[in-house]
Amino acid sequence: MYFKVKMLNAANFCLILLMLLYPGSLYGLEKLDRAVVALPDSDSNVYIGWRLLISDPPDIAFDILRCSETDGKYVKLNSSPIRNSCNFIDTNAEGKNWYYIVHPLSDGVKVPDSEPVRANTIYATEGCIAIKLRGDYGANKIGIADLDGDGVYDYVIKQPASSIDPGRQQRSRGTYIIEAYNGKTGEFMWSHDLGWNINQGIWFSPVIVYDLDGDGKAEVACKSAPFAATADEALISPGGFVLEGPEYCSVLDGMTGEEIDKVDWVARGNPQDWGDDRGNRVNRNQIGVAYLDGKRPSLLVLRGTYTKMRIDAYNLTGKKLQKVWSWSGDDENPPLRGQGAHSMHAFDVDGDGRDEIIIGSAAIDDNGKCLWRMDMGHPDWCYIADVDPAHPGLEIAYGFETRQPRNGICLADPRTGEIIWGCDHPTIHIHDWGLVADIDPNSPGMEIYGMERDGRTCWLYSARGELLASDEDLGRHGPRSFYWLDGTTKVRVPFSYRGGNFPILKYKDRQIGQIYGQPIAIADCLGDWREEVITVQNGFIRIYTTTIPATSRRICLMQNHLYRMDVAMQMMGYFYPPQIGGKVVIEKP
Repeated sequence: MYFKVKMLNAANFCLILLMLLYPGSLYGLEKLDRAVVALPDSDSNVYIGWRLLISDPPDIAFDILRCSETDGKYVKLNSSPIRNSCNFIDTNAEGKNWYYIVHPLSDGVKVPDSEPVRANTIYATEGCIAIKLRGDYGANKIGIADLDGDGVYDYVIKQPASSIDPGRQQRSRGTYIIEAYNGKTGEFMWSHDLGWNINQGIWFSPVIVYDLDGDGKAEVACKSAPFAATADEALISPGGFVLEGPEYCSVLDGMTGEEIDKVDWVARGNPQDWGDDRGNRVNRNQIGVAYLDGKRPSLLVLRGTYTKMRIDAYNLTGKKLQKVWSWSGDDENPPLRGQGAHSMHAFDVDGDGRDEIIIGSAAIDDNGKCLWRMDMGHPDWCYIADVDPAHPGLEIAYGFETRQPRNGICLADPRTGEIIWGCDHPTIHIHDWGLVADIDPNSPGMEIYGMERDGRTCWLYSARGELLASDEDLGRHGPRSFYWLDGTTKVRVPFSYRGGNFPILKYKDRQIGQIYGQPIAIADCLGDWREEVITVQNGFIRIYTTTIPATSRRICLMQNHLYRMDVAMQMMGYFYPPQIGGKVVIEKP
């Protein structure tokens, strides 16, 4: 639901003020609740955390109320209003399952109380909030969005966890099933079987969850095909891939899973025209969302990464998908081919109030024309963020899979694609996900880490391009970084497709925590502005949230436009931690 000013009352004045303080935050504002989380961190202590919203008045403070029953008499726990953070430790919980309410305080605006939240509910276990799935399986993707309009994020998984890469021909073991779970109750909502005509693999089956029509309830958009209940009914080629038959982009109702509308996917045509006869490069599909007119979200349907590249853009209007434009790299002069990445970013890079699409080493303008191109080939990872605080605006950090004599790891200007700095050594194949995050408090800005495919050769650079370390393994090809501590320095976990137990690590310091399962998303979906790590394994969604007290506060990261788009597009392609569009502003009232 995009924001409109109807009258200049106190609340709207606060929003306008915050537009100036936090530019790029008011695209598609969702209705969000306080997201109160109450987790025991010892036998007697309970950590309570909650959101600061962009609509909150600047003078807002909070009281914490506690009761043994939802409808009983609540008692205030804090001695003075909480102004310097969005968390509180109840040191006298005595192991009881109390209910907590966050009560906002403001002189000028009436802000409603949060709903009561119970500590140590049946979904709380081992320092995380757990949602039980319908079976003992995992998932390879998860979407985070409000499906029912209650202000609470719900969760949409694509299960099971298995995934086939189109580069390795093999048959699917089964079908993918999309499942939705209520974020407030943990209850199962619906499922949708994609059938045997969609191969198991992230490039065959992209999914995104987002409010596409602005009604406050998210839809689920996915690549689909005529349903086949068995492998014998499917159009499977001798190599194991589906290379013929119709392909669609379907939009499902987020409340029920029923199909709202569908259109043809970007046509495959002759699969060999995309670069091989094995069904590899033709099956590089992605799906995304961007505010192409600066007001409403458009759905993006993509095919092609390594050779031909095409995009169709749609608006969901009146429950129908209406095409906005189509782009083909072959229509550019010279043809634009092989510049795709393993995900995409949507952000207004040229300052015209409308999103552009970073598809890899090229940017597509809001009107469906190429804005700039680097012609360096396929980057295995790219992040757009405020990497270097000394450089105006945002930057794009790249790690290129294509062999480069230099600049295989580089920082570029997202307005023009021009390289700001790059490594001065040759690279062979910078692999997978990399790391772009402020992990070293002694180095200004963010650090950039990349590793060769050999799993041994790696480099860590400062925001200004200074080599900080070489051959220092921070977690193989792509440790996942996130906000967890009292400050803006991030921590990280190593990554493995197999899941397991992962330590939470500070750079050059001790382990400070642990998570279990397969990490498949990072997002500020609960509590204060520090991030949650979501894993799925052995029949549970596990949402790990920090219980470390903070001494500062900032607006919920999901109300930052770039961050929200990055979180949405974690549901498809590679899993890249989301970044913030603009500087990390910490409030210390």
